[in-house]
Amino acid sequence: MKAVFIGRFQPFHRGHRKVIEDYREKFEDFCVVIGSAGEEGTEDNPLNFEERKEIIEACYPEIEIKGVEDTERTEEGNKKWLEKIKDETEADKIISGNKVVQEIVKASELELEEPDLHDPDIYSGSAIRRRIKSGEEWRYLVPQCAEEKVADFLEKIKKSGIKYDFEPGWEKKNSFYDTYEK
Repeated sequence: MKAVFIGRFQPFHRGHRKVIEDYREKFEDFCVVIGSAGEEGTEDNPLNFEERKEIIEACYPEIEIKGVEDTERTEEGNKKWLEKIKDETEADKIISGNKVVQEIVKASELELEEPDLHDPDIYSGSAIRRRIKSGEEWRYLVPQCAEEKVADFLEKIKKSGIKYDFEPGWEKKNSFYDTYEK
């Protein structure tokens, strides 16, 4: 059985890493699919497919990584998007914490696995992008193996989308950095 973990990975963070760690050994064949692969330069998608793939490969060079572009969010577009994923990966099971992806998969013959998300209020691509843009600490949110690669794209992330102003307030004691696998 082939399992596929779908996400945007904007950028890859410790929550994503936890899902990969929880599932990659459970399946004989495991693949990561990067969604919104054709979109970049927006608030939600500042990094292109190759940049996101590079970040994930810094932690998992052995895992197959594919990209799938979005389609129009209509019933027909959703079917085409899922067909692209099936054609590209030969997936039997989709792993995703994204509600839109879950609804699309539920309307198909593919199995859906909803992962136990690792502190989604803390480990979020949106939170990391906001922290980077406002100059706040962000490194504790990404796996250590990905820190340098994410740092390579800081200027691109800072320039994308809208700008945020936040009051400084990061505290290491809230990061789980010392207790979670580095």
